[in-house]
Amino acid sequence: MNSLRLLSRNVHNVARMNSSARFLNGQVNDASDETFQKLISVKETVIVDFHANWCRPCHMLDPIIRDAVKSTSGTTLVRVDVDECPKIAAKYSIASIPAVFALKNGDVAGKFVGALPKNAVKEFVESHATKA
Repeated sequence: MNSLRLLSRNVHNVARMNSSARFLNGQVNDASDETFQKLISVKETVIVDFHANWCRPCHMLDPIIRDAVKSTSGTTLVRVDVDECPKIAAKYSIASIPAVFALKNGDVAGKFVGALPKNAVKEFVESHATKA
């Protein structure tokens, strides 16, 4: 069963890599080591959510951050599972999760660690959104 799950995930990742679709405002993208650079190379602000499946605060933050990104123009959400993408987590020196970064042109413009309240997350996303 594990090999089937791994095969399915690999097929899904290849399909995502070959997709030529533009990443739309408010869209949620799950990153892999292969797709991360492409996902953050968009013109709008990219909110990167570093998380893990076993992390309860990450599960609490997930719907809050998704809602904040969907309701704020000029942002895209990229989710990075630190267990599946340790190279990316190491690059950004992730020591505690959830960790959320705002990237503009690939550079860190802001970040927070921990599950913040809904209004604080929305304010963070809005303050870093790319203005039209």
